[in-house]
Amino acid sequence: MTENDLKELMPQLEVYHKRFHSFFCRSEGRQWSRKYLIGLMLPIKRKNVENIAEEVGAPPRKLQEFLSGSPWDDEGCIEEHQRFVGEMFGAPNGVLIFDDTGFLKKGDKSAGVGRQYSGTLGKTDNCQVGVFMSYASVHGHTLVDRRLYIMSQWFEDAAKGRRKRAGIPSSVQFKTKIELAMEMLDKAHKRGHLLFQWVSGDGAYGDAHEFRKFVEGMGKWYCFEVHGDTHVWTDDPAWKVPTVPEKRRGRKPKLPKPTEESPAAVIASSLESSVPQNEWQRICLREGDKGPREFEFARLRVIEKWNGKPGPVSWLMIQRTLGVAEKEIKFYLSNAPETISLAEMAWAGCKRWSIEVDFKLAKGEVGLDHYELTKYRGWYHHITLSILALAFLKAVQRQ
Repeated sequence: MTENDLKELMPQLEVYHKRFHSFFCRSEGRQWSRKYLIGLMLPIKRKNVENIAEEVGAPPRKLQEFLSGSPWDDEGCIEEHQRFVGEMFGAPNGVLIFDDTGFLKKGDKSAGVGRQYSGTLGKTDNCQVGVFMSYASVHGHTLVDRRLYIMSQWFEDAAKGRRKRAGIPSSVQFKTKIELAMEMLDKAHKRGHLLFQWVSGDGAYGDAHEFRKFVEGMGKWYCFEVHGDTHVWTDDPAWKVPTVPEKRRGRKPKLPKPTEESPAAVIASSLESSVPQNEWQRICLREGDKGPREFEFARLRVIEKWNGKPGPVSWLMIQRTLGVAEKEIKFYLSNAPETISLAEMAWAGCKRWSIEVDFKLAKGEVGLDHYELTKYRGWYHHITLSILALAFLKAVQRQ
């Protein structure tokens, strides 16, 4: 995006920005939000408040206050944003995708900051971590919601002053990344602006059986990547409620338990070699920075293992690379019905890579990780406006 490009797009940007007018405090808030959106899309190397203010002709202090102190409705912006994304990219078989990304930080003042593992950084470091939801369909993909993950140490009694300085509301309680993801999914489902049938994510989210259960409970299909050591049964686990003599006193058992006939659960990675060669399908996927890529896929009916007990019957899908001696193998669990084709399941499961593309674009094009704000509210305000800027550019790109 060059400065001239943005000048040509200003009429479209004005129309887009009007969708969000009611969520900002007075005309002044609308003015600062417009300027900040423009700044996020300008070709500035570092898109922090000072640099944006200089480029768009705004007092840095006013812009800083707008982000960190002004009580405008960022959650309202996200709902309207989801409505826009639904209009622009919506499709009945859309996919909601979950992943987190790290924001490297110095010091200990930023809300939720601490030494924690970040897949983005590939190591444990001092950073903030955001959990994100994206939407993908045949028409395109973009980020649609966000939550700041705050480690449990921040909620200890000794950290009360620290929470106050970072502006974390007293109503905010500790939530795991899975709980934050389920919260976003539940809100999107209730709002109804995003048409979707599938939910996907990497192994960090797919390994959580409570997340898979939550998706199934809302009548949707999941196709989550899971780690190779995930346990499943390929045959009936043969668990039964134990029978006891009628004369025996005490409560009769009600819960099923393994019997002598019960087979052992096996790990997913042990099943790849058992799939006959003629059952593998070569499928072309249009994801990745290098254009279309082909993989081989196969699938088996399995019984999932939840907390050591038999769960629902589902699909175990296996993906492997082509043409290399050391094949990279990935595993997915899906509750999709038996009538769903392997090609569609592979498409939905591998759509999870689109959120990685969105992170890369958002950080490279609209300054998702360029902020220098320490307040809880400031994080949400900056990230929200970055998400809005990304969606605008994606819409222009599609048009």
